[in-house]
Amino acid sequence: MNFTFFRYAGLLAAIVALVTNAGCGNSGGLAVSTGGGNVADTIAFVSRDGTINHIRLMDVDSSGVGSNLRRLTTDTEAEDYISWSPDGKRIAYQRAVNGAAIYVISADGTGKQRLSSTPGMDVTPSWSPDGTQIVYARLYSPPQPNNPPLTDIRIMNADGTGDHAILSATRFSIEPRWSIKNKISFISLRGGSNLNVYVMNPDGTGLAQLTYLGNNGEPTWSPDGDRIIFGSDREGGGKLNILAMNADGSNQVQLTYFDVPIEAGDSNWSSDGKKITFERDINGMKQSDPNAFAEVWTMTADGSGATSTTIQCADVGCSPRWRPK
Repeated sequence: MNFTFFRYAGLLAAIVALVTNAGCGNSGGLAVSTGGGNVADTIAFVSRDGTINHIRLMDVDSSGVGSNLRRLTTDTEAEDYISWSPDGKRIAYQRAVNGAAIYVISADGTGKQRLSSTPGMDVTPSWSPDGTQIVYARLYSPPQPNNPPLTDIRIMNADGTGDHAILSATRFSIEPRWSIKNKISFISLRGGSNLNVYVMNPDGTGLAQLTYLGNNGEPTWSPDGDRIIFGSDREGGGKLNILAMNADGSNQVQLTYFDVPIEAGDSNWSSDGKKITFERDINGMKQSDPNAFAEVWTMTADGSGATSTTIQCADVGCSPRWRPK
């Protein structure tokens, strides 16, 4: 397939950069707002220092404006794809060191720990609902543009023990996300030339394809496990927007209607399910372009009230994630 024209090639580009220890992200400095109301939430996201992606936290007030920007880690390698533990005390992420590896760190920046093998090619972690396990994807070989690798989807305990595959040797199956109802969503090329959203049980059984139109990526469960938000290029014409669907794939509805050159994706629910945070690209450069300009935005769960936090983020894998309450 052609991995150059749709946004979800951006994740492949990010993984290529990650396992080769190269940076990816937007150019320029970070915009920092002083905020405009009472602090309502904390959002973790990925931004860039020079040529390297790093994890930051910001507060978001009731009007949707971000403030109190601070960097979480002191790593010198690229960090991407954030996942909060259910209790909001830790973050799992992927780091470009000795290949690519899954790390965890406390929300205050202490207790950093590598969980996956050294060297390795492990990416896109997500916590189990009880916080005792992490699901992630392992690449069989370094990815190359237009040549996505075989992958495993694997589960390990939160301390790195008990690592095992639940879905082996499929073509570019990544971004596993664990729902509170004990289902795992992910995207894959296993069904053909397009990326689609699938679900399965944590033991690898019950595999079902949920999307069939266009390329689809970044599926994220609602807090109650009843809905999934995801991005898609199914409109055609280069449009890239956010959709929602029921957990069984029914009732697929579009939430954003941005037109070229604006793109939207990499979305995540607030803890109460009333809001969604997402990455919005505003200068018309595609996600695989390291010079693309992106910001963290929020909107209500029905797609209305889209608002910029005013905080710039990485162009590939911005990963805005609301801290659980």
